[in-house]
Amino acid sequence: MRIIATIGTFFLMLIWAIVPSIAQGEKWIKKGDDFFNKQDYTTALDLYRQAREANPKNAYANLRLAQCYLLSSSKHAALQYASDAVKYSPKPHSKLYFTLAQAFQIDHQFDSAKFYFIKSDVGNTNKKLVTKRIKECEFGKIYVAHPTDAKVTNAGELVNSVYQDYLPYITADHSRLYFTSRRPDSKGGKKDTDGRYFEDIYTCKNVGGAWAAAENIGAPLNSSIHDACVGLSDDGQTMFVYKGSNGGDVYMSFLEGNNWSSATSMPINTEFFETTACLSPDERTLYFVRKVMDGSRDLYTCSKTTSGNWSKPRKLELSTPYDDDCPFMHPDGKTLYFCSKGHSSMGGYDVFKSEKNENGSWGIPENLGFPINTAGDEVYFVISADGKQGFYASDKEGGLGQQDIYSIRMPVQINSPKLALLKGTVKDEQTNNPIDAQITITDNDSKEVVAQFHSNKKTGEYLVSLPSGRNYGIAVEKKGNLFYSENVFLTAKDGYREIKKEIKLPNASKGSKMILKNIFFDSGQSELKPASTSELLRLVKLLKENPSINIEISGHTDNLGDPVLNQKLSEERAVKVTAFLVSNGIAKNRIKPIGYGSTVPIGSNDDEAGRQRNRRTEFKII
Repeated sequence: MRIIATIGTFFLMLIWAIVPSIAQGEKWIKKGDDFFNKQDYTTALDLYRQAREANPKNAYANLRLAQCYLLSSSKHAALQYASDAVKYSPKPHSKLYFTLAQAFQIDHQFDSAKFYFIKSDVGNTNKKLVTKRIKECEFGKIYVAHPTDAKVTNAGELVNSVYQDYLPYITADHSRLYFTSRRPDSKGGKKDTDGRYFEDIYTCKNVGGAWAAAENIGAPLNSSIHDACVGLSDDGQTMFVYKGSNGGDVYMSFLEGNNWSSATSMPINTEFFETTACLSPDERTLYFVRKVMDGSRDLYTCSKTTSGNWSKPRKLELSTPYDDDCPFMHPDGKTLYFCSKGHSSMGGYDVFKSEKNENGSWGIPENLGFPINTAGDEVYFVISADGKQGFYASDKEGGLGQQDIYSIRMPVQINSPKLALLKGTVKDEQTNNPIDAQITITDNDSKEVVAQFHSNKKTGEYLVSLPSGRNYGIAVEKKGNLFYSENVFLTAKDGYREIKKEIKLPNASKGSKMILKNIFFDSGQSELKPASTSELLRLVKLLKENPSINIEISGHTDNLGDPVLNQKLSEERAVKVTAFLVSNGIAKNRIKPIGYGSTVPIGSNDDEAGRQRNRRTEFKII
């Protein structure tokens, strides 16, 4: 009896020791649930971990730990706790099996994931979702079994922090990076209800091929509330900013010199949720995301009308019944990248691309495959104009913080993107000071003004994306100066190239001259080709705006052929240009046509490149 009493006393003491531990565990669980419901998963995780330490076999604590890890950057840790939740549950319910299936999917154990997805829905009460997840696993098996040669690396400590870093956007030439972060040095320095700091916008410069340390761009774009960069134009002069007002809206800001203007609300905004936007290279088409009521996020587009307003937005046919987000139009003007939980996703958001057909329809979206995509979320994908370097945000394991920006060496392409990137600076020829000049891009064949841009007034920098397949006339103009003319002819098959032009605009004063690079003649002929019209009308405009100046129109040839015939041809061409100007209202006595033949070369006549430079039409103020 004494032995029995001793054993009874031992068990009673053991129960007394366990009861406070269990009670404390339940207390931690309750607190953890409060933070979990506030989406503060980091704090909730610590509380659930303490609850599990008090009782390692608590199925609910293990389940919550798995769920927290699935919502963190340490997603693979979820598998252990999800397994324990099922193991220690007397009668595992569907949520336990579904969470375990999610953990297997994240770990790329797709067959096990499929097994538990099926097991989670024996009664077919969640058939649509389970069927979707099983398809994701099937796609995942294919992608992982056939990886691309892309290389994904963390952008490093100069860009990323131990906090959340995401929404990367780059200029087309890869010279500047903008992104959003939730760091302690945010403008307001305050935390939101999820326990994280409010969003601010940061930037990095590309110095010698590497990113310099990130800097907060400050006011007026950053404020004491959420401020996020959700889009950037190719030249980096226009930024789209997200603000949490009115259900979530997109604002627009412009780089004025070195400073960003105050952001103004865009007309696309509604009482619903709008976010992440991008422009086509000609800045006439806008792509953005909208979420209506409790529906999914969808891709929308609208176009700029002749009056300069945006048309009524319409949903893109690329949208799915699931979330579609983060549109990014490549500078080639036809390849749209976006993130989607639909299509052939292998889980969460995957990065897709689709090419716009000539009839305006979109091609079947192509998944960028593994390792760019995983069973987790890969979002906010952007890519450089040359197609070699991509960036996105991911909370994959091994990062520096809650979400990091990653650099992607894209797979080797058989064909490079079909476009030219024209970049440089515009300065006054006399003072060498930067100029805020208007840059007009014209399709010489259709005479359509394709786009208009401005060089930066502080630096004079400009960048223009020119998709292949057009004969472009580029005019750079500033009141008080002569305009600069450039011709870029790109066939539909021409691949990527960069053209650097340091432009200096002479004053509209006596002796100043300019080559008219968009005046075209057939070989050996003096009849103006129709593609010359836009350039000639620009010269008409200059002369009408400056009625006091007179000009010389000069024709020039290379030295091939009979010098006498070359002299005659140059004179006839100058006369034809003069006749056009006169027919458009310019007094004949203000124009002096003259032919110089091959006597005034500006390049070598020993090679075709030099001879091409010598064949030209000029005007000079006299």
